[in-house]
Amino acid sequence: TYKSAWFMHHRIREAMREGGLDLPPLGGTGKIVEADETYFGNVEPINRRTKTTEGRPFIKKGRAANKRAIVSLVERGGKVRSFHVPRADKVTVAKIVADNIAHESRLHTDESRLYTGADILFAAHETVTHSHKEYVRGDVHTNSAEGYFSIFKRGMRGVYQHCSEKHLHRYLAEFDFRYNRRSALGYTDEMRTVEAVQGVIGKRLMYQKPN
Repeated sequence: TYKSAWFMHHRIREAMREGGLDLPPLGGTGKIVEADETYFGNVEPINRRTKTTEGRPFIKKGRAANKRAIVSLVERGGKVRSFHVPRADKVTVAKIVADNIAHESRLHTDESRLYTGADILFAAHETVTHSHKEYVRGDVHTNSAEGYFSIFKRGMRGVYQHCSEKHLHRYLAEFDFRYNRRSALGYTDEMRTVEAVQGVIGKRLMYQKPN
């Protein structure tokens, strides 16, 4: 049945999900990690903001207004690590960046204020100013992160078409898994399959929670 196929697909995505304290930080000495955020899909009606944190009516418009926030860290020429967050604010993004990137790395971002102060945590924090149509300056850019977002959004719209917010982290896990095991990193179909199957160890996803 469709229900069985849908549930099996989510169990496979859960097997693909990486997490925990044993994950090594991205980057390292001489390496570049790009950090960026994007927005995909509308927040569920029950979670939509009607007031600001100060209590004023929420009138924000544009791509970030009541959208699902995603933060991704991409090691240049390497792996990606993505997070669905309730809100892409400075505290949330700063913690993700600090906890998941080796401090010996060079951090590349756009001019967003979310990354202000990152220069004291890393070997360097270099930015490009997208608002001034600056996208590359020497080797400074966020094109790897933008490219990953493009792959993710094309796949979601073209293949899956709909995704509820509570399952978004599993779709991100699937796209992260595929990106991190792409042919350019030396992976074959067999190697990808073996690692996906090994990912079931220690995990259990139930269709309904037991009473």
